[in-house]
Amino acid sequence: MSFPGNRSELPGGIRRLRFPHAAPSRSTLKLEEAWHEFVPRDQWDDRLAEGMQAADLGAAPGGWTWQLVARGMNVFAIDNGPMDKALMASGLVEHLREDGFVWQPPERLDWLVCDIVDKPSRVTAMVQRWLVQRWCREAVFNLKLPMKRRWEEVSRCLSGLEASLSEAGVRAEIRCRHLYHDREEVTVHVRLLD
Repeated sequence: MSFPGNRSELPGGIRRLRFPHAAPSRSTLKLEEAWHEFVPRDQWDDRLAEGMQAADLGAAPGGWTWQLVARGMNVFAIDNGPMDKALMASGLVEHLREDGFVWQPPERLDWLVCDIVDKPSRVTAMVQRWLVQRWCREAVFNLKLPMKRRWEEVSRCLSGLEASLSEAGVRAEIRCRHLYHDREEVTVHVRLLD
């Protein structure tokens, strides 16, 4: 039993995606599923377009970066760890061995994606800074959930993000889902509306 508007229309509620063998990690499916969930398919050519600029914070070994490159985007891959060699050979990736929590883009980007393993509050605060500064137009990031008080932690992070954006005069649409390819985490999408 489910409520209209709060259920998946997919068989069994699961979006079945095929793992691309060229991708360096299975985490690539998390970002692909997020796009299917948060970006209407008829808007992909405009919002996930070739030539766009993106940053992947916590990029190594490149699962999420692979999705961006597959769409023809230019990517700043921020991580102290090594990136997949085949992915780097694309010519679309600039790998910077820096801390994703402090790195700043040289210009406004189209996308920020982040799958850093850290406290949800710390990840949310970092993404909040990006959005208040308008360093990106859209963001997809994961919040790794603590073992206890999960609902309270996610609610606190999202309400804090919403309040901060409102206080800064930033209009945005915020959505959060626990996707099939997520494990002990939820995926958040934010799109700036101005």
